[in-house]
Amino acid sequence: MTKQILFLIVIMIGAFYARKHGKKAKSDIENYNRKKNNERIETKLDYLNTHIFYNLKNRNDGFDAKSIYYFSQSDFEIIINRIEKLGFGILGIEPWLNGEFYDIKVVEDYGGVSTDSKWYRKAFEEFKKENKNLLYAASYDIQI
Repeated sequence: MTKQILFLIVIMIGAFYARKHGKKAKSDIENYNRKKNNERIETKLDYLNTHIFYNLKNRNDGFDAKSIYYFSQSDFEIIINRIEKLGFGILGIEPWLNGEFYDIKVVEDYGGVSTDSKWYRKAFEEFKKENKNLLYAASYDIQI
């Protein structure tokens, strides 16, 4: 009987401790995960700048979020070639015209997978036929 009472006391102390410190522990874990996610985003942008966007001019002069890079048609074609060569993918292409949203094409529209260059090359060719003064941004599927 004494062992059972001691066991119940230990359980109650554990439950009290969990209630008292559980919320803080959960908050600490969420903050840690948020920080890690932000680091991944920064790392991804650093990777893009170093391995994909090098020697190309970001044409975003403030018309969109600072972290979204826009490129001329010729520079975006270079990006597509680099993405394909490295085996990465593109999830969506979003061109703008004169600082205004123009259109968007995403991998799902073409029934493919992000790493299959056929879809994003076709989408890019369609945009090129529509307008020659577009600035291109994309969401990249890069696993680093």
